[in-house]
Amino acid sequence: MTFKSKVLLSASAFLMVSGGAMSSDLPVTKGEAVEYVKVCSAFGPGFFYIPGTDTCLKIGGEIRADYRGRSDSYSRNDYGTVVAPGAAPFSYSFHSKGGLGRDGDRARFGTQGRIWFDARTETEYGLLRSYFQINASGRTAKGESNKFEIDKAFIQFGGLTAGYAHSFFGYYDNFYGDTIWAPYYAESNTVNLIAYTAQFGGGLSATLGLEDGRDHRTVTFGIEDRGVTAGVLYGGQELPDLVGNVLWEGDWGAVQASGALHQVRVSEGSHALGYDDKLGYAVGGTALIKIPAIEGGHFIVEGAYASGALDYLGIGTADSGLFPAGWDAYPGRGVNTKLGKGWSIVAELGGNITPVLAANLVGSYISARTDENYLPGITIWNKYAVKEYTVAGNLTYTIIKGLTIGGEISYTRTNLTRPTTNVVSGNTLFGNVRINRDAWEGGIRIKRTF
Repeated sequence: MTFKSKVLLSASAFLMVSGGAMSSDLPVTKGEAVEYVKVCSAFGPGFFYIPGTDTCLKIGGEIRADYRGRSDSYSRNDYGTVVAPGAAPFSYSFHSKGGLGRDGDRARFGTQGRIWFDARTETEYGLLRSYFQINASGRTAKGESNKFEIDKAFIQFGGLTAGYAHSFFGYYDNFYGDTIWAPYYAESNTVNLIAYTAQFGGGLSATLGLEDGRDHRTVTFGIEDRGVTAGVLYGGQELPDLVGNVLWEGDWGAVQASGALHQVRVSEGSHALGYDDKLGYAVGGTALIKIPAIEGGHFIVEGAYASGALDYLGIGTADSGLFPAGWDAYPGRGVNTKLGKGWSIVAELGGNITPVLAANLVGSYISARTDENYLPGITIWNKYAVKEYTVAGNLTYTIIKGLTIGGEISYTRTNLTRPTTNVVSGNTLFGNVRINRDAWEGGIRIKRTF
């Protein structure tokens, strides 16, 4: 046997002996248990148990990509009579028309991402739920910037709701509101609130809550410049809004009646001039009829009337802003606070034409007015009245589950009238202003939901 062969044989024997010894010395352990994510079926699809807890969580979101075009035009007619001391009355008329100028965006792009978290736990006292949604929007028009905002953030425990949630005054916007961009006139605010809902059985419930009145303000008529105040301006909040509703729901649909009280608290400067605080209010009603012959078929109508609380009409969503008639308050003769008044209505018919094609038709109308506004020393009083309506139709096609493409076309008509009496430098002007505005809008939205 050669020397090389002896070395190899010795090494092999050593490895066999030592390997056996080392393997016998290794500890024998069983595989540790791994806690996997479990499906939570108690609250519907998409929920899972957070590991180590009895809380079920659902995470969802969507991406919206919008492409739309817009065209609008207006016409203005002024006519009246000027009466000057020692001169014959002079009649005048003025007419003009125009549209979206070169500085406006006729073609618009928009992108928005949304993500939400819905956590629920069953307790011996009832359901404990927390919901959080954030929206991030890309710039959609000239002069705008990217936006990142909290859409909702609230806690529900039993009948209690606390946090940043949809106002309990409105029903339509919270559960329907199936337009892509077109405005509709219904309470659509998300506000800071605390409310309690009592369930009476048979689908009947009642809710009473306090909502941040600053989130329900529109505008007031006034001027405040360099310490000089004229007219009625909002001051700080003293009383929150009191909001309540009675709701009856069933397989057939739903009926809701709602009401709200809103304080118009004037600023320090306005109060010093003699203007006082006022209490505004709003009342509304909703009727929903489900159409069982069509998947998701429904017809819903909602209306509201308000005095000094015009936000509850959905006035903030109006295409024109309804300025200047959309005031909560304005100065009347004799230095007193007057309340703006208005009403709105919206109706929607919709459902799935086929399993992959949905259609909606929405019509809405809003009217707001001021009986009279007056500034002492300037002697101007007007009676503004604004009316606006919108009709819109859309189709949404489901390409695959979670991916849709929708198209919408809408028309909005705005009419402003302003009878005017103006006394300046001894001249008295009796005049009228009428402004009509027409707007067409159409486009598509691609949406991915997960």
